[in-house]
Amino acid sequence: MKKFLMAGAAVLFTVGAAQSVQAQNVTLTSAAAQPGGGSDVSAKYLAEVAAANKIATIQVQVGQVLTKTMVQVAQGKTDITASAFILNFLMSRGLGPYSGLGKEKGKVLAGNLRILYPFHLAHFVLVAFQTTGIDSYAKLKGKIVHNGPPRGGALVTARSVIRLSSGGLAEGKGYTGKQIAWGQANNIFLDRTVDAAVRPATNPASWMPIIMSAGKVNMVSVPKKLFEGKAWTKYSRAPGNVPVLFPVSELAHYGPNVRVISDDNMFRSVANAGGAAVNKNMDKKLAKALTAAFIKNIPDLYKKTAFAKTSQFGNVDDKNFNFCKAGIKFHPGAVEAWEEAGHKIIACAKP
Repeated sequence: MKKFLMAGAAVLFTVGAAQSVQAQNVTLTSAAAQPGGGSDVSAKYLAEVAAANKIATIQVQVGQVLTKTMVQVAQGKTDITASAFILNFLMSRGLGPYSGLGKEKGKVLAGNLRILYPFHLAHFVLVAFQTTGIDSYAKLKGKIVHNGPPRGGALVTARSVIRLSSGGLAEGKGYTGKQIAWGQANNIFLDRTVDAAVRPATNPASWMPIIMSAGKVNMVSVPKKLFEGKAWTKYSRAPGNVPVLFPVSELAHYGPNVRVISDDNMFRSVANAGGAAVNKNMDKKLAKALTAAFIKNIPDLYKKTAFAKTSQFGNVDDKNFNFCKAGIKFHPGAVEAWEEAGHKIIACAKP
């Protein structure tokens, strides 16, 4: 089981080899969030295909906080970053983690961002060792919960997921939140520093074999009644969010050490839509070449990464990403690459 799951994760990508190729003397920097997740796979695979096609050498840094790296790309200090669309939306209004920027500066910076291709960063799950007795969001009351890295977009989402799925539990009142960098996330779960975690996951999740090795795990779905209610419906369709609903049977690959808890054998959650973002001033030919190479090699990505299809790599339909609501724009070079490959970019997402 462990071998199967890891076979679909980002460990298969040989980025070191890709980075050694001085493709046309173009060197780019790229940032991604938690190791093994959608943003990690995106960044490393783009580096691989860019090197193979002699387009550029891309130096990837994983485990970054996207709230920071998105600002860096908007300022022209980093070339590429994974971008959570909810963060684009918040930045453009100077809200949430970007309140310090103010509305005017936030709008300018968000206006500097363009995407090459979209994907789902991950959907959110509640996990806890079965020995804790935590088998619902409501049972997080009074517990210590890992809910993301400090000030990250995952933290914003996890707090909302807990509040909406538990009947109103808020950090600091209903439970104690524990924030830590992604590199330490598994450690604090394994040593029982926290009672549970609400964190982003792909299907399969690269981190699941690690925690499964230490004991039997509960993975909890959002309750059906709440998910179909007004508050959850509004949230799951908010800018940057996409509702997630799939059969529990699609999680059967985890085996008997993971108990999936659902009301009716359907797993419910929310996914963060996102993409590979660059500065609007990136050379059009470079942006097009990078995007075209990624599109061309998507079939190979499907073979290498088990969750690539469910993470919507290769899909640009607005219904799967809500580009319009979040105010997302593609880079002009990316628009050309997608349309030449036979895909349609919705008008609101064109620059």
